[in-house]
Amino acid sequence: MFQSKQAGLLVKILLLILLAYMIFSLVSVRQKISDANEAIRTLTEQVSDQTQTNTELSNAIENRDDPSYVEDIAREKLGLVSPNDRVFYITD
Repeated sequence: MFQSKQAGLLVKILLLILLAYMIFSLVSVRQKISDANEAIRTLTEQVSDQTQTNTELSNAIENRDDPSYVEDIAREKLGLVSPNDRVFYITD
């Protein structure tokens, strides 16, 4: 009778250890899934940004000989103005 109680206790301890290991494994896997989802989100944003940049560069290549495009670039990026344009300087 003493042996069967000891065997039953041993089985319960083994099951408890197995359950603890399974819970630890589950938490670990959930953390890995969370990290992977965060990486997917970050990479998706990077792909979106790069796609937008590629589109802008493609448009710039296609319109490089268009005079109005060149004029817009000169105004926006270089700060140039046409001779008849009025320039207003705002000071605070």
